[in-house]
Formats: sequence, structure tokens, C-alpha cells
Amino acid sequence: MKMRQLRSLGAAILSLLMISSIGYAAADREVRLNELENQMKQVGTETIIGTYGANTALARPDVEGKDLFLIFDLLFWRAKVGGTGYAYTDSDPLANLPHRGKKKHMEFNWDWGLRFGLGYNFEHDGWDILGRFTWFGTSGSDSTRAGLNSSVIPLRGSASITNDPANPAEQTPFVLCTSAKSMFDFEYDSIDIELGRDAYVTSTIALRPFWGLKSAWLDQKQKTRYTGGGITNLPGITILGLLGNTVHIGESCDFWGLGPRTGIDSRWYMGSGLSIFSNISGALLFGYFNVDHKERYSANPAARIHLHANRHAFSPTVQFQMGMRYDTYLHNDQHHLTIGIGFEGQYWWRQNQMLKIDNFSELKYERYAEDLAFYGITGNVRFDF
Repeated sequence: MKMRQLRSLGAAILSLLMISSIGYAAADREVRLNELENQMKQVGTETIIGTYGANTALARPDVEGKDLFLIFDLLFWRAKVGGTGYAYTDSDPLANLPHRGKKKHMEFNWDWGLRFGLGYNFEHDGWDILGRFTWFGTSGSDSTRAGLNSSVIPLRGSASITNDPANPAEQTPFVLCTSAKSMFDFEYDSIDIELGRDAYVTSTIALRPFWGLKSAWLDQKQKTRYTGGGITNLPGITILGLLGNTVHIGESCDFWGLGPRTGIDSRWYMGSGLSIFSNISGALLFGYFNVDHKERYSANPAARIHLHANRHAFSPTVQFQMGMRYDTYLHNDQHHLTIGIGFEGQYWWRQNQMLKIDNFSELKYERYAEDLAFYGITGNVRFDF
């Protein structure tokens, strides 16, 4: 009787153990399936159109913070502006043919600028948004003077500015002088807002395609002064040098525009936190050119010209950067610091819309429609927190 009871109790215990082991195995299998599913979600994704493919790993810094980041760039750039020629020298004191000389135009100094911005990393699919403000300003000046047996031929303004209104039949065109000086001021401001995603495409290469908006202000001002020169009487015409008088010319071209911007940033990791970066972007801005042209002749208060040539137009631009950077985590992965240095350039098409003269006797003007560029060294700091 007791043996029968013991066998029954053993069978019951064995049954419970088998049921428990089966339950534990099922639970363990469920846990492992969940882990596998999570891992598959990390390496694969279902696209918006219902197809499946590999999921790229995020390349942005992963810090235990507020998902914010700050950038600060120090710029050491130089500008090149087309259409700044103001005079050329000629080996003949009366500017007769043939002309042999050298054109004079503006050369700009190397100057400092800055760029700063604020960004935020979204949890949704690894997107980030960044807003940046850039400022750069520079200036340049140049002058030339005629020698004993040479002259300076002006390239800006109207030769008829020296004609005497009281004697309209007598033409005294201003075609030469003994000295010329020109000064140019340039200022660039821009606001860029971009949405992008930074991800690895291989184990050592990361790409960040982005798109957004760009707004820019480009202000250009040129002042030119011509002085000196004698008077030469020829049959039917008087060639006027300015003697002790001066012709002043003031020109400006101020642009504001807004338009779409897109590009791609790339990084090539070499190890130990070092990487090579190369970025390129382009934008097409539609904006307003405020163009102003003034001339005056000091010997005659009535000899003045003031023209406006405002217009709306598109202005394309391209920007590129290349250099090296170093990345490191700080404070137990709570912050991330990036330090970089490289070469940067921007090119703007048809930005100089100032006026130039074609025929001094009929006072015909047209636009320069020249390009401008600025380029140089950019030092970059980024801090994620």
C-alpha cells in the first residue's frame, strides 16, 4: 500500500518537473525570439512603400544628454569679386592708339569671420535638424598713378560727366587722368536651416545627406576717385584731364535672397578618433538686387548722375569643405567633442550687378553680371550634450 502511494507521488512529482521544464523552455524560447526580433529591427527595416532592406547604423554622437549640439566655426577667408576694374595705365600721355598698359582691379585682404549654430537630434529614424548663422566681411583698396610720359584711363563712370551744360555743342569728354583710387567693401550674412540623417554606409565611411533652406545677404560697395591730368585741344574736341578737380563715383549692389539648399556631408574614419571629411552643397536663391550708381564732378555742382537698376533674379551658389577632424567622448559618454580644420569655399554666380558704361557719348549703361567667391581656412568645434 505504501509502495503504491510512493510510486504515485513520484509520478506526480516527475509530471510537475516535466511540465515546469517545458514551460521554462517555452518561456526561454519566447525571450530569445524577442531578442532576435529586436536585433533584426536594428539591422533591417521596412520601407515606406512596404519593401524590406538593410538599416544603416547611425553615425551621429550618442550621448546621455538632451540630444542638443552646438557648433562654432572660426573663418579666415579671402574674397574675389569680378567686375572691380577701375582703370588701366597707358604708355601715351594723351591716351592715343595703340594702347599698351595694365588693368587695375581690386585685391582683397584676408579677414576673419564666424559661424555658429544650434542643432537637435530626433529619435525618429535618426534625423537631426541644424540652424546656422554665418558672417564674413572684408574690404580692399587699390590705386595707380601715371608716370611722366603715361596716363591713366578710367574704366568706371561716364566720360560725359565733365561736359559743360552751358555749352552743349562743346564736348569735353573725360578720358584720362593722372591718378585713380578705388575702395571696395563686402559683407556676407546667411542663415541655413537643414534636416539630415548621419549614418554609416560601410564600417569606416559615414554620409549625411540633407536638405533645407538658405537665406543670404550680400552687400557690395565700391567708391572710385579720379584726379589730375591736363587739357589737350584737338580739332573739334577737347580732351579733358581733371587738373585739380575730381570725379567721384559711388556704386552699390545689395542682394537678399531665399531658396532651397541641399547637399551631402561625408567622413572617412582612420582610427583613434581621426577622420577626413568632405562636404558639398548647393542652393538656388530667388532674391532682390538693390543697385545704386552715383557720379559727380567737383568743378560743376550740376554735373551729377544718379541711377537705380533694381531687379528680381535667381542667384545660384555652391559651397564645399574638406579637411580633418578629431572626435572624442567626455564625462563618461555624457558629452561629445569634435574639433576640425579644413579648406572651405563658396562660389556665387552673377552677383555683381553694378552698372558699367559702354559708350560715353550716348551715356549707355549695362550690368557687369560678374561672379564672386570667398574661400579660406575654417576651424570647427562641435559640442554634443
